[in-house]
Amino acid sequence: MSLILLPNLLSEDAEIQECIPSKIKEIILALDGVIAESEKNLRRYFLKIIKKEDFQKLEIILLNEHTKEEEFKEIIKKIKDQKWALLSDAGLPCIADPGSKLVYLARENNIDIKAISGPSSIFLALMLSGLKGQSFTFHGYLPREEKDLFLKLEKIQKEAKEYTQIFIEAPYRSDKLYKTLLDKLDGDIYLSVAINLTSSKQRVFTKKVRELKKANISLEKEPTIFLFSYNI
Repeated sequence: MSLILLPNLLSEDAEIQECIPSKIKEIILALDGVIAESEKNLRRYFLKIIKKEDFQKLEIILLNEHTKEEEFKEIIKKIKDQKWALLSDAGLPCIADPGSKLVYLARENNIDIKAISGPSSIFLALMLSGLKGQSFTFHGYLPREEKDLFLKLEKIQKEAKEYTQIFIEAPYRSDKLYKTLLDKLDGDIYLSVAINLTSSKQRVFTKKVRELKKANISLEKEPTIFLFSYNI
């Protein structure tokens, strides 16, 4: 019948009323099932909105980086005659997560697809950064191998003269990446770091790299979006 792309919170202590459309409860209660990255995060989020007995009525299918090709086909068969939702662990589905392939297959199978607006850490970080938002590139995760990471930074630093560069990292690696950026980027480039967006611990700072080297900032395994550009 339909596949609805639902927004999720970016932070556990974020206010649902401020981040998520009020019609979300009505939508959830009308669902036959939910496709999510993890049942734990799904449960934590939905129980902020609906009752436990209503949650228990929902069928749950997991879709993540371990989902195999044949499993996508099985999901399509399952949802073809019902109303299902697709949910990411945080923010919007299909943005830096594996849900986009399911959306493509759903459309190929004439399943009606709807998207509900909500918070995106990528766009919130860009809005709050003060960096040029007219043209930008989102890279997802940068390479983890040191040699590949350095080569990637060298390449996208050149592109930062025309486009704002945006990327993410796993929280436990955020501080290491931040220190690498301070070490490898041009001192005159503007680096913006958006931490714990929408939470009570939200912090955003944007300064030239040579200034940040003097600031002694630590990220402490926090969810972070990184941006840099020569232009503001």
